[in-house]
Formats: sequence, C-alpha cells, structure tokens
Amino acid sequence: MTSMADEADTLLAQRVESSRQLGGNPELAMHGGGNTSVKVMREGRRVLHVKGSGWDLAVMEPQGMPGLWLDPLFEVKDGARLSDSEMVRFLRAHLLDASAPNPSVETLLHAYLPARFVDHGHASAVLALASRPEAEQREMLRALFGDGLVFLPYVFPGFDLSIEGARAAEAEPQAWGMWLAQHGLFTWGETAEESLTRFRDAVAACEAHLAARGAALMPPTARQGNEALEALVPHLHAALPGLAFTDARGADPLAALSGRAGMAEAVSRGTVTPDHVIRIKPWPLILAPGTDAAGIRAALAGFGAAYERYFQDHSDGTQIMLDTLPRVAFVPGAGVIGLGRSASEASINADLAEQNLRVAASAEALGGYQPLPRPEQFLIEYWELEQAKLRK
Repeated sequence: MTSMADEADTLLAQRVESSRQLGGNPELAMHGGGNTSVKVMREGRRVLHVKGSGWDLAVMEPQGMPGLWLDPLFEVKDGARLSDSEMVRFLRAHLLDASAPNPSVETLLHAYLPARFVDHGHASAVLALASRPEAEQREMLRALFGDGLVFLPYVFPGFDLSIEGARAAEAEPQAWGMWLAQHGLFTWGETAEESLTRFRDAVAACEAHLAARGAALMPPTARQGNEALEALVPHLHAALPGLAFTDARGADPLAALSGRAGMAEAVSRGTVTPDHVIRIKPWPLILAPGTDAAGIRAALAGFGAAYERYFQDHSDGTQIMLDTLPRVAFVPGAGVIGLGRSASEASINADLAEQNLRVAASAEALGGYQPLPRPEQFLIEYWELEQAKLRK
C-alpha cells in the first residue's frame, strides 16, 4: 500500500523531471527564467512545492522545490497588498523546512491556480507575439486557442501578478493556461505531462502563426564568433576591467540579422521579457565593426551618461544606482558580444542578447517590436528584492 508520503514524493519526482524538460529547451525557458510547481498531500495537509529562487529549471533537483503549507497562503489573497519584501517573509513563514531557499516570487499565483501541476516559461515564440499591441494579442489568442488561454495585460511580477492572475483565472475556469502580455506563458494540468504538453503545444502554435505571417523566428545559432567581433574583444577588455570576460556570437545567420536596417534601434527599446533587464540592462552598447580603442572608450562614456540620465529620469530618490556599464555589445552586421564578470555570466548574457535580437526581429516583421516602456523597465531593474541585495 502506497503511503501519503510516498505518493507526494512520486509527484515531486515527476515535477522535477518535467521541470528539467521545460528548462532544458532554451526556446521554452532560459537561464533560470520561468518556474514550476506541484500540489501534494503531506501529513494530512495540502503542500505546494514550487521552484526555489536561484534554481535553474534545466538542472532542477527535489531540494530546489521547497514545500510550503498551502492553505495558509490563501490568508493574503483578498487582504491588503503586500510589498515584495513582506511577501517573501510571509512565504518563508510557511515553509516546511526553514532552511529551504526562498520560494519563487510567483509562488502565490501557483498556489491559487487550482490545478495540481503548473508550468511557466518565457518561450521565444510567445515573447515575439506578446511584444505586440494588446488588442492584436487578444485577437490572436482567440483565433489560436479559443477560450483555452486567459489573457492578462502586463502586471508587475510578484504579489500584484499573483493576485491579478488568480482573479483572471477564476473568471475563466475553462482555461488551461494564461498568456501574460510582455512577459510569458503559464499552463496547468492534473499531471506533469498534461501541463508540459499544453505548454509545448501552445508554443508550437505560436511558432506556426509567426511563420504563416512571414515573421518566423530565426533558429538559435552556433556559439561562435567571427573576425569582426574578435577584433573588438581586446579593446573591450582594456576598457572594461570590471567585466573581464566576453562571449562573441557571430554565426552567419545571426550576423546578418544584426545588420538588418533598424535592428540596433529595435533591440535598444528594451528586453523581450522583464527578467532579462536585470541581467543585461535595458539596452546594449552599439559598436560599429572596426571601432578602435578610442572609439570604444567614447561609446562607453556615452552609454554611461545615457544610463545616468535614465536613472535620474525614473528614480524616486530611494533607489541605489547600479553600475553604468553595459552587459551586451551589439555590432550591426557582425553579431553580439556578452560581457560579464565571469565566463558563465558572459555566456548567459550572450544567450539573452541573441534571444532578444531574434524575438525583436520577429516582432518587427509583424509590424513592430513593442517591449515594456522605459518606466516599467526601470521598476524591474530596480526591483525592491534586487535592491535589498545591494543594501546587504
């Protein structure tokens, strides 16, 4: 006879495996983005296991999905708004294991959705369509998915998203997923396979929709540089001692895409999903191929000055300004270069820069790439939870 604990552990194991499948495909979720959950019974009480902060779905382990007592989480559903710091403290107070990592900032939304399994990711094809006007997104969703996907206009991640998402899902109980404008996709189901299959099928439908309209996503390219990018690397190293690592991406299709008219301006409008801005800032450093050392120093000075203006224009006086250095160099006609404090960070930043370019190009082909406006980008980059790390 199977015990309650055995059944819970089996469901958690299924959740871990399907999380790896979601996170292992960068076209569905990339570099720690996205989150997953499962609801189980332990000691006669409902428990939510959800992705822990800092964990990457691609390498998920059971300890990366902390458990929380589920029923107490509903205490704040219809109450006063919690700040994100208050929400984190509230969630930690209901952990089964006090030493577990912080639960995802979207834990409450996972808790309030009624299905056993929930998947969330930032799929490239979804982002290309989610970066278009809301009316167009709604029309597309009705045509592709009927009433299967709830549409949620952009809401700031964390507590606000959890509450608004829960309300939207309750109003459409027939839905099996939720589309978040300028953000990503949620799907859910009673089994791990059902939820993940719904996610994959929705992304495939989005890919087909883009292709049918002449806006197909360029596939990811080989991780390789080219002569034009490599010529810039020594000058970047000399000018950016705090960012000593680079990762150049200039395979032929990507290089050509970066050289399309208007693409440098398009990627400078902002990142394709809110998570990215925390890693790679709202816009890249633009460098022409063949820029010499003096030209790079001048471009960096211009980038820093523009970043300081951005901070001054949007800060309410309580934020601590981050460094003013770029995390990506965009080289029209040659590709992109990820910049970082480690080889891993540079590689991640290059991956995100490539996805940003591919998604922005697809949205441009549909009629125009429309990411979050600058004030919203600033709020994400200077999120309370990220600022708390600096104050420590």
